[in-house]
Amino acid sequence: MPPADSPNPSPVPRAVKRDTIGKPGPANIPLIQMATSLSIVPSQPAAKAGLPVSSPAYLPVRAQSEPADSKKSSVVKKMTELSPEAEAQQLFDEAQVLRRAGQTEAAIGKYRKALIRDPGMRSARLQLAGLLQDAGQFDKALLVLTTGYEQQPDDALAIAAGRMLADQGQREEALNWLKRGQAGMRPADIALMGALLSQMQRYEESARAYQRALAADPSQGGWLLGLGLALEALGRMDEARVAYRKALERGDFKPEVIDFLQKKTA
Repeated sequence: MPPADSPNPSPVPRAVKRDTIGKPGPANIPLIQMATSLSIVPSQPAAKAGLPVSSPAYLPVRAQSEPADSKKSSVVKKMTELSPEAEAQQLFDEAQVLRRAGQTEAAIGKYRKALIRDPGMRSARLQLAGLLQDAGQFDKALLVLTTGYEQQPDDALAIAAGRMLADQGQREEALNWLKRGQAGMRPADIALMGALLSQMQRYEESARAYQRALAADPSQGGWLLGLGLALEALGRMDEARVAYRKALERGDFKPEVIDFLQKKTA
């Protein structure tokens, strides 16, 4: 033993258990430190049992997508919504079916609804005006045509109004409307002007109108008869006889008209 007065005696080391010799100390696992970092991702492997791990301070949030049912209903809604023009066309088609089936009142209602959706739908105006005229509602029929023309000038509407007025014997007004639609006139419309002018004793204009119509379709016997009458009224008998002769050859007339033409060409 060392002397009692020996300063700072060396400590006696404790006995070390043999089963701890050679074993490594606790591992320094960095998972706790990583868990507080913004770089943590949801796929980080779970820590081993018994090790405390803090919850991540940040997790990316996914944007919530629109439910499938909501998308589907939105698409269906867009497909079922029709434009005013498409809706008007659908109503017009329904009215046509009703008209052909003889359901006049129902067809009139459909045409009116079509025009509410699309006031510029010419075909609906012409069909509606025709049905109203056939039903004896002349004023309403004419109003449908003239209102449409005022909203948007159209040759077909003007000509239809002129023909309707001519049927009512309103010659001057009929001529005015026919002239508005001259750019879209057919030969038959021009011949109608010739007849109206002849009835108003405007024979020079009448003859020109008939000649213009016959230039497009020379086979019309009725127009040739009208031309002959206008030429005869002007005192142009030789030209009138030629027109009468052609009318007799090409026309399909009643017996009294045939007799008249035969006398004129004898």
